[in-house]
Amino acid sequence: TTNGFTTYGTGTIIGTVRYDNNTGADNVSVSFAKSGTFADNTTTADNGTYTQDNLSLGTYTISFTKSGFNDASQTATLATDNQTLIANLNLIASSCASGTISGTIKDAVSDSAVSGVSLSVRSGLNTTSGTIVNTGTTDSSGDYSLSSMSAGWYTVETSKSGYITSLFNVYACGNQADQDTSISTSIASGTMRIVLHWGTNSGLGVVDSHLTGPDNSTGRFHIYWDGKREFFYYSNDQTCSGCTAIQKSDNVSLDHDDYNGAPGTETITIPSGSWRSGTYRYSAHDYTNRASTNTTKFSLSGATVKVYYNDTETTYNVPN
Repeated sequence: TTNGFTTYGTGTIIGTVRYDNNTGADNVSVSFAKSGTFADNTTTADNGTYTQDNLSLGTYTISFTKSGFNDASQTATLATDNQTLIANLNLIASSCASGTISGTIKDAVSDSAVSGVSLSVRSGLNTTSGTIVNTGTTDSSGDYSLSSMSAGWYTVETSKSGYITSLFNVYACGNQADQDTSISTSIASGTMRIVLHWGTNSGLGVVDSHLTGPDNSTGRFHIYWDGKREFFYYSNDQTCSGCTAIQKSDNVSLDHDDYNGAPGTETITIPSGSWRSGTYRYSAHDYTNRASTNTTKFSLSGATVKVYYNDTETTYNVPN
């Protein structure tokens, strides 16, 4: 602003709207409101896709409407210039009845059930504030049940001492079970935890997490399954034979590897003291369908990647 001008960034929100059979939903009205003020609108194409660019930075409520289906909304925040966000949606028919939403919540590292998790439910997807329409608590098996939920999409906020507050989306169309998630224990400042999750109804089998980054020399490490789940900077290798506990603690690790199919969770942690200068790259690989050149199962799966860093949770969705 030294020359008297202020530059405001812009971004793009894209997505696909689908019916419950995962085919694209055409002619769905998609509108964007920022801080309660209408910003723009568009309509989905024949394959259900939409794009809205040149949106100023900020938090948007995206509303989806089509005759014969329940209105739906979700929240999305454009935080940086030239950012592109993915906001997908599955429509819920207006003929759907109320029902019970249920599932299980597990620890993202140990994969054990987490009891005593408090649940606060709000209408819409990715909704972080506003009226709480239902509450619940997980039992000793980590199971929860939310009864008498009107047909539609909801955001569930999880809360428990020792764990990072988290969000996950659920829906009701009659009774809908197996809407599971994983939550992360609290982590030290500067530590990053990356959690991949695919649900019971995702249509996926085995999915793998991969992380590459700068090693302690001039190369790059690569952690994934197949005995390469840890990298130790002290030995600059996947193993650290004879190393002390302190030497071993300077590492990057795949804490939980899931190879039994859906539902599945894989978790990678980069401790606060184990960062090196350079580029880190994370990817999720649809291992079961790796031989197919035209499968769309991953894009239809609803799989998510959540990144926890300095008390912030950021969720990424599979591109279309």
